[in-house]
Amino acid sequence: MRYVPYDASPRDKPPRMAIAVRLSDRPQDLIVCARLSAEYNGEEERAALVNAQQHVNKPRNALFVAVAPTDEVVGYARVSWVNRAVDAAANAAPKGYYLGGMVIDERFRRRGVGTRLTAARMKFIRARAPQAWYLVNQDNQASIDLHVPHGFHEATRDFTFPGVILDGPGGILCHARFDGRADTCPGCAPG
Repeated sequence: MRYVPYDASPRDKPPRMAIAVRLSDRPQDLIVCARLSAEYNGEEERAALVNAQQHVNKPRNALFVAVAPTDEVVGYARVSWVNRAVDAAANAAPKGYYLGGMVIDERFRRRGVGTRLTAARMKFIRARAPQAWYLVNQDNQASIDLHVPHGFHEATRDFTFPGVILDGPGGILCHARFDGRADTCPGCAPG
């Protein structure tokens, strides 16, 4: 996973913007998301488009887009439903809804776009499940700081997740509980 450098309290932070967030419902959204992904991840745009199409075609998955006042899509973020294999290792990440890849056009970063995309995804998941999960690199402080206000806490650093290789020192599996029906994890507050 790749992420951008982060300064928690920059002196020259740009002003917040009036950004609308919506569930993607237009084919052209996928093209813009693929372009953003290709630029950010250094991948071929066609491969990014195929990946986006495969994502939205899976049941329970969702793609949210952030739209600037000019009607330009300036970012996206995914929600993925993940099943747990029957023969999964004891430390395999649990099944459920996961916040997935988020990419924001660099011209619009640090303006509240990520917060808006995360809030929309959490609302989507809350309507469908008692909890949410996400994976983060241990040294990705920007992502950690973004998700804490949305109720996430560290569940464990000892986990496996199919198909994901985390860069750097390793990863953290994070968890947010919405109600008493949710699972508990080692990081959950008592009660």
